[in-house]
Amino acid sequence: MMGKLKLGVFELTDCGGCALNMLFLYERLFDLLEFYEIGEFHMASSLKTENHYDVAVVTGTVSSHRDLELLKHARNHSNYLIALGTCATHGDVQASVELPIREKLKAVYGDEGNPMKALDSKPVVEYVAVDLAIPGCPYDKNELYQALMDIAKGIDPVRPDYPVCVECKLNEYECVLVKKDLPCLGPITLGGCNAVCIKSGLGCIGCRGPLPGEVNPASEYEILKGKGYDDDYIVRKFKTFARWEP
Repeated sequence: MMGKLKLGVFELTDCGGCALNMLFLYERLFDLLEFYEIGEFHMASSLKTENHYDVAVVTGTVSSHRDLELLKHARNHSNYLIALGTCATHGDVQASVELPIREKLKAVYGDEGNPMKALDSKPVVEYVAVDLAIPGCPYDKNELYQALMDIAKGIDPVRPDYPVCVECKLNEYECVLVKKDLPCLGPITLGGCNAVCIKSGLGCIGCRGPLPGEVNPASEYEILKGKGYDDDYIVRKFKTFARWEP
């Protein structure tokens, strides 16, 4: 077997859940360590041993100058970069605030107030090119595990390109939008979660972000209006994880 690949995990502004979710791979994390040597992963260790990485995993949004510098470092010092979690791929909740961050800081600290050099929260993909984007809040750790194993073996990871509705049909789940009139964003949300919310009898909340390419949000909007949901509610549902409005 050739030498192990160097892996770096970099955390920008987020809740910490994406990095923690990697540790929740439990015994499969040791399977990954058969192929990878971890050079940086603050959630797991304070050690920092590498300056170049075969694979860099970046979580969180760019919400400060520190985030931006760390992201550029990860991109410039890695061969393959993974944007992990909806913060990194679409901006998630903190990128969906109503006002720019500078206006909020001004209201609290006054005209000169920006003590943490904050930036408007934006996803990683708006600043650098990424080789793989794995959305989800939280993301499916099995998807990450398989992607890292594929990369280690020289295989291009699978990239879902279908809506959550496809997974509902494959699992033979009852459509909660049609049968129960529950708000469900499955028709316009990127699949890959195995329709876990619908399995629990809930509507898809759109945490994996909008399906790229040909998708019809206007139709989804009209369906929800027809179910009796008002404009404000629908707009909030649409943009919670991706700053995306009808």
